[in-house]
Amino acid sequence: MRKISPKRELDLLRCTYFLFGFGIMGLAPRFPELKANLHLGNGQFGSLLSTGSIGSLISLLTMGHVVHRYGNKIIYFASVGTIMLCLLVLVHTSSSAVFLPFNIVFGAAISAYVIANQTQTFHLQNRTGKIHLTHLSGIWSAGALASALLAGFLVGKVSLQVHITALAVIVFSAMFAIFYYLSPEMIAPDLSPDNDYSIKTLIKHFHIDKAVAGGLLLASYLEFAVGDWIAIFAKDTLGFNNGMNTVPFIVFMIAMIVGRLAIHRLFDNHSIEKLVTLGAVGAGFGSFLAVAAAMVFGRDHQNLALLVLLIGMFISGLGSSFIGPIFTNAANTRSSAPSSIVMAEVMLINVFLVFVTKWIVAWTAQATNLGIALFIPAVMLLFVPYFAHAVAHKATN
Repeated sequence: MRKISPKRELDLLRCTYFLFGFGIMGLAPRFPELKANLHLGNGQFGSLLSTGSIGSLISLLTMGHVVHRYGNKIIYFASVGTIMLCLLVLVHTSSSAVFLPFNIVFGAAISAYVIANQTQTFHLQNRTGKIHLTHLSGIWSAGALASALLAGFLVGKVSLQVHITALAVIVFSAMFAIFYYLSPEMIAPDLSPDNDYSIKTLIKHFHIDKAVAGGLLLASYLEFAVGDWIAIFAKDTLGFNNGMNTVPFIVFMIAMIVGRLAIHRLFDNHSIEKLVTLGAVGAGFGSFLAVAAAMVFGRDHQNLALLVLLIGMFISGLGSSFIGPIFTNAANTRSSAPSSIVMAEVMLINVFLVFVTKWIVAWTAQATNLGIALFIPAVMLLFVPYFAHAVAHKATN
């Protein structure tokens, strides 16, 4: 096939980010149904979900090397096919014993895909001299939002199983077509004799950028927490159901999209370190106060509680939206290793830390209540400024 222009490549990458967000995030707003289908409490369900991190860790130990050594194409096709299969099994089983291994494989496939797609993004950035990752993360969020809106509309009308089955087959089949058109610019295998990025070498010389790892975890965990728990919080604590419990997640994702698509306009006239600091502090306080106020108002003042929660979700989503991609981009610019290797290292540390944090949040919810547990990601954001020096470089928009 003939080479494609950078503009065409960017358009195709936009499609991969959007469809991936649409495909994997359709399940999050329907977690209450998934939890009920498995007959689990908050602690057990949160712990079971977190096992996806085990698969991610295994994948991240190998996929950076595989992408660098053998190129992107095999990872793109294999990971998306595996994700589709796992989604079908996860929503059709009512057995935790069946759910567990497929959730682990699901996590591994997602991590493999993210490494391949972000490495392809850095490949484009290196050739154009522009930062695309933050913008493309916004496209991913748009896909996730569209999927959440669809899920909210379908709750009570279409079963979880029918919804996710149709979504998985349609969306991920479409991604195969996108990969076909993107393939001329996919990263080629590096089979040169001086390529010493073997798995043994990676483990021996594994590098942890502590500033990036710390900042990325503290900044990004709120998005995981909102995706995992906010619909359950709105249902169990505030008493909303029939799709209304998905509204806080939808508002949060709208704010994420706005922030990620608009932040590049501020890069020329404002310090990235300052933007990260202000965004994190605002998001942390916004999330903390919103959850606290919603708990105080509760079911007795249900509509007021929802309004306050929605305002807080918008503020926290807007403030935190761009911080994770900025730290991820900083990891690449601060390292001389190949992008796939850098992404594997950064994601490996982040997935491990997220895995631990998910357990803490899940069992805090079990031991106390979900509102208290949701204070944890809010407080985490307030410590992001201590790591903001890692992103203190001039961005190209």
